[in-house]
Amino acid sequence: MVSSENGFAEERSTDQSKAQKRKRSCRLQSNIKRLRAEMAEIREQQKRIEEGEMEIRECFQEIEFEQDQLRKKTLLISKQDARYQHSLEEMFKIVIARENSNLSEADGLIQCLREGENEEK
Repeated sequence: MVSSENGFAEERSTDQSKAQKRKRSCRLQSNIKRLRAEMAEIREQQKRIEEGEMEIRECFQEIEFEQDQLRKKTLLISKQDARYQHSLEEMFKIVIARENSNLSEADGLIQCLREGENEEK
């Protein structure tokens, strides 16, 4: 009888170890499914991040282009302003020369002013 009780005990422990293995296997499978789902979510997040980075890069390129255009326009305006300032100074000198009845100086200044305008064109 002792041997039959031992046989039942061994059989019961074998059944328990098989049940534990099945339970571990199920847990392992569920962990694998969970990890795969998390990995898929991470891939999606990385994809969205890359797309966001690409959009930001494009925005920066557009901003740099606009900045360059503004810099060129500013330089052009600055040059025009300097020419206008020079023309105004020449006109003021012409007015002063005429007031002082220095017509030859006024004629010379007018000639310089006209030549400067022709050079701009």
